[in-house]
Amino acid sequence: MLYPLTMLNLGFRSHDFRKTFSSAYELGKHAASFRENACLHFAPYKVLENVPKPFTASWANQTREELNQSNINVAILGVYINPVHPDPEKLEQELRKFENGLEVANDLGAKLVATETGSLNPKNVRCEDTWTEKNQDRFLKIIERLLNKAVKTNAVMALEAVSDKNTIDTNDRMYKVMKTFDSPNLRCLFDAVNILPIKGVDNFVSYYDETLDMLSPYISAMHLKDFKWSQTKLNEFPFAQPPVKEGEYPIGEGLMPWRDIFPLYKKYKLESVPMTLENFNPDTLQTSISFIESCF
Repeated sequence: MLYPLTMLNLGFRSHDFRKTFSSAYELGKHAASFRENACLHFAPYKVLENVPKPFTASWANQTREELNQSNINVAILGVYINPVHPDPEKLEQELRKFENGLEVANDLGAKLVATETGSLNPKNVRCEDTWTEKNQDRFLKIIERLLNKAVKTNAVMALEAVSDKNTIDTNDRMYKVMKTFDSPNLRCLFDAVNILPIKGVDNFVSYYDETLDMLSPYISAMHLKDFKWSQTKLNEFPFAQPPVKEGEYPIGEGLMPWRDIFPLYKKYKLESVPMTLENFNPDTLQTSISFIESCF
């Protein structure tokens, strides 16, 4: 018996539709044509025309209302910054941009405002100094500032780990951040492919079982995608010998053993957490949705 797809809080990263929409209403209708009551990972500047800079409360309220006309909601407001940017002036711009997302989150109806955790390289690629104790301490101070803003605005911020590249790149480091602050206003955006070490693991099931045992109390949203082994993506990972993981494929079209991993999501009671498909191909999106249904 298949797990009913209607019970999954499933949706889409909106800019993977590969088009720009003139209004949130148009975006909502388009998303609903693939799945009713879908949730979105929403990066407004990548998918909508005429988005104000900075975001305003009136724009956010109108956007929420237009999406709701198609029963579409924002699970994740994507405000991706480099929170450890080495240039102080640029860093301040980045932090203010994220704080602006927190300010409008409730007006937009966004459950989370999310970012990755950056690198000391201004191009946000691997840099060994990113994992020094000095930078880790600096990162915690910056998160404390953003978290204070989240508490003040009654919003929830989320961090996403990216292996072998970003400040938070492992399950252990993510767990340490969550435990350090122990706040309901700070949560984890879990991307199973992004947190997978660049060279893979010996046993996928045991790795994800251990990871979810550690992080599941803090996971408030997830990405769904896939990966393949690559011989060419070494510019970001000069330390690695090929093949290395390349995580830019629609779910079900790569090597991720999702049929073994989805039962772990059920084991840790994560089925109702918003899951947004990432890097999908609109032409095969229905196939991806069917794949998820078959896994559950």
